Amino acid sequence: MTPHQVAHLFGEIVEADDIAVDDNFFDVGGNSVLALQLIAGLTERSGLSLRLIDVVREPTPEGLARTLADRAGARNAGQP
Repeated sequence: MTPHQVAHLFGEIVEADDIAVDDNFFDVGGNSVLALQLIAGLTERSGLSLRLIDVVREPTPEGLARTLADRAGARNAGQP
C-alpha cells in the first residue's frame, strides 16, 4: 500500500479530510479502539498482519506503508 492509500484509510476511520502522509494517527483523532479498526482495514487491503504496537511505533501513513512494505518483503523472502 502507498502512504496515500494509508492516509485515505486514516481519514475514513477518524472522519477527517486532508490527511497528510506525515500526520500522526493519534494527533488527528485516533485512539486505541480506532487503531484496531485501522489495523483491520490495512490487513484486509494488504493481506498482511499488523499489531497495535506497529501503529504506536509508526503512527503516520508513511511509516505504516513502510512497515507493510517491509512485511511484504520479508514474506516474499520466505521469512515469518
